[in-house]
Amino acid sequence: MCIFAAEFQPLQTMDTLIAFCGLDCAKCDAYTATKNDDQALRERTARLWSELNHVDILPHHIHCEGCRADGAKTYYCSTLCPIRQCALLKGVDTCGRCAELNHCPTVGALHRNNPAARDNLVQPVMETERILLRPWCDDDAPTLFRHASDPEVGPRAGWPPHQCLDESRAVIRTLFNNDHTWAIILKQNAEPIGCICYYTPSESNISIGPHDAEAGYWVARPYWNRGIATEALRLLIDHCFRQLGIRTLWADHLPDNPASGRVMQKCGFHDSGLVNRSSHLLTGSDRPVKVMRLDNPFTA
Repeated sequence: MCIFAAEFQPLQTMDTLIAFCGLDCAKCDAYTATKNDDQALRERTARLWSELNHVDILPHHIHCEGCRADGAKTYYCSTLCPIRQCALLKGVDTCGRCAELNHCPTVGALHRNNPAARDNLVQPVMETERILLRPWCDDDAPTLFRHASDPEVGPRAGWPPHQCLDESRAVIRTLFNNDHTWAIILKQNAEPIGCICYYTPSESNISIGPHDAEAGYWVARPYWNRGIATEALRLLIDHCFRQLGIRTLWADHLPDNPASGRVMQKCGFHDSGLVNRSSHLLTGSDRPVKVMRLDNPFTA
């Protein structure tokens, strides 16, 4: 079940020590000095940064808990860094979610000198011979609206049909703007025909463990009964288990949507015996959902 509740916030599963630009704050001397309360490292870092930037930086300025993490930041990071300020202005969680990533001269200069930083931002693309999963972008809005406005699609997954193109564009920029939501692309026409995602424990509709996740998906009506949802879910399962090490993947479906349950069963999910009421749903939140689970065989 893929949920578009208005109060549902985009998830932040990327390591918060990865900066907006992709640099790893855990490798920064300012972060290390702060974490270890290392005064000698603060002094060395202040001298080095003063020489590099031609400004006076004092040891007490070297106090930072990460560019995107809660807590203290250096004055440069909090106030002067143009990359961080731009990302905050655009409302993206990292530069990797910005449509201008490949053409931005500011972050581009950094990535040319540090390719690993860009690698930290790139969301994996998963594919089979027939479909691929890739991040959503603004250009997908018209196609998303065409499919998501279908009254037969959203209510089966717990969300109302989209009413206008602006609504679909807003969904892409907010609910889909994270590192764990993908457009399902049919290679034959190169257009999005559905969506697949996973939710972390804090946002899941189900009471799940700290190392678990909940899967959600939908496919546009013209592409029902072609095995596309099954194919996409298998890609997500492989990613969650092999790449992320998630221990148990959960899923649920409304009683009047048994087709979604059959997709889960084809992918190895079994009935958990649990029944849940999904408070995050915009439609159907008062109805029980059937809860399915799949355990990671690689962590058993």
